[in-house]
Amino acid sequence: MKGYKSENIRNIALVGHGGSGKTTFLEAALLATGAISRLGKVEDGNTVSDYDKMEIEKGYSISTSVIPVEYNKLKSNFVDTPGFFDFVGEVNSAMRAVEAAAIVVDASAGIQVGTEKAWELCDKYKLPRMVFVTDMDIDNASYRQVVEDLTERYGKKIAPFHLPIRENEKFVGYVNVIAEQGYRWEGKEVIECDFPDANKEYLDNYRETLMEAIAETSEDMMDRYFAGETFSENEIRAALRVSVNDRSIVPISMGSNILCQGIYTLLDDIVKYFPSPENREVAGINMKTNEIYHA
Repeated sequence: MKGYKSENIRNIALVGHGGSGKTTFLEAALLATGAISRLGKVEDGNTVSDYDKMEIEKGYSISTSVIPVEYNKLKSNFVDTPGFFDFVGEVNSAMRAVEAAAIVVDASAGIQVGTEKAWELCDKYKLPRMVFVTDMDIDNASYRQVVEDLTERYGKKIAPFHLPIRENEKFVGYVNVIAEQGYRWEGKEVIECDFPDANKEYLDNYRETLMEAIAETSEDMMDRYFAGETFSENEIRAALRVSVNDRSIVPISMGSNILCQGIYTLLDDIVKYFPSPENREVAGINMKTNEIYHA
């Protein structure tokens, strides 16, 4: 693996409820970027991050593991954390060492206790975060319900970046809320497409929420928003980077780990919006508890 400057590195904790798909997401990311040739399975005991004999026997993560993923000239160090509360010390250790977090949510299970605990730890360590909704290929998956539940709990900072496109009850693509463009998977390729009329209402609602949040990033943007001006895509993305880093916006994305869909999209967003180590300031360390206080 080649060397990287600090500005080209991202350190991200993968957190969430046990069984939400953190380890399987890493398998999908490694497969999508060519680091492995086949998708490992937790139940088969052959995943990259759950390599300990006890983890293989139990079928879930017990300790943290650091898995680097190289993508788009950048290295993302994912810290895969246990989802069960017996190992919360491992999660705390991971959160002290990273600059951001990805909260993984199972689309069929929705918001769980582990999801809320992960959010609380992100607040404790003042970490920018994204939510990745997995298992969108499952029949009873409900991305909209997850978004509604997150919004009910955490307010307008919840900002869906995408919404799913389904055909004949199958997950076939997504709509990019920022670009207002549909995309569908054709094998390993992603191609532009029209999206169903049924997506229009949700797209309008999600985009309006996003524009309101962006308008609040500066007085100039607020004035332009109330004047009815339209922000350019570059302006939107620049404002989002500020808002994600100051934790006033939490992006929501989704995909299928098993089908390796939505993986590149999340990796792209990590590159665009998460901070590098050089941008993370430490205000102090408690020498008795080894607690790190971030600025």
